[in-house]
Amino acid sequence: MPTVAQSIHQWRAAFAAAGVDSPRLTIELLLAHVTGLDRGALIGMGNHELTPAQSAQLQALCARRAAREPLAYLLGHWDFYGRRFAVKPGVLIPRPETEAVIDLARKLLPPGAQGWAADAGCGSGALAVTLALEFPHLRVVATDLHPTPLQVTAENARALGVSSRLALVRMDALTGLKPAALFDLMVSNPPYVTPQDYPTLQPEVRDFEPQEALVGGQSGLIIPETIVHQAAARLKPGGWLILEHGMEQGAALRQAATSAGYKDIRTEKDFAGLDRILVAQA
Repeated sequence: MPTVAQSIHQWRAAFAAAGVDSPRLTIELLLAHVTGLDRGALIGMGNHELTPAQSAQLQALCARRAAREPLAYLLGHWDFYGRRFAVKPGVLIPRPETEAVIDLARKLLPPGAQGWAADAGCGSGALAVTLALEFPHLRVVATDLHPTPLQVTAENARALGVSSRLALVRMDALTGLKPAALFDLMVSNPPYVTPQDYPTLQPEVRDFEPQEALVGGQSGLIIPETIVHQAAARLKPGGWLILEHGMEQGAALRQAATSAGYKDIRTEKDFAGLDRILVAQA
């Protein structure tokens, strides 16, 4: 059977040849997943032989990763805001830039905020569940049009202990919510990629993550603009909308927010300094 060191050497080279990002980190994470050992513990176990079952499982997972299947789907989880979230095919994998939505919510709402928040298009539940965790008195409605995201969000809510304050509703964006001033906060990471840009995405994204969670209509703005207008009719006076968007969509969404009657409208940048998030107050 191959040793830990042999496996690292073999698959680091194979991943690099396949164009996989961070090939050494990738094989170490997969080895830790297969063996059940902490990644740090593997460093001193180069001569440790894998069992036949571990070797077979590792070979299968590494072949899938070399074919550019996302690492998060292979592991079955991904981290967001310092917490582990279950993920699987059919839900968008949480991105680091989306954590800025939570950072902004923490700046805009007091820690003891009560009332209701909503997450339009919940995916894995990263935003909805994290809001419930960061604001222990806030109740959150998580919506999605597809069943898999709602199932995964429910699983993450249970695992992280916030099921009692999370309501899951199958609907298109915010369509099924009564257009009344009920919410203190609305967040969303909606589909905003254009059909023209979609073929240029990394294979991990284009070929494996759900297209419906990525492409936002012909201009990439149809769904984000819809959510801007839907949220305006459902936020309390003074309530906030925080919406992630594409780096060239800030001006169009500020205009949409202006036409919808928001105030204090601005675009926030992500960690890379790119326009990324619309913030607007009802």
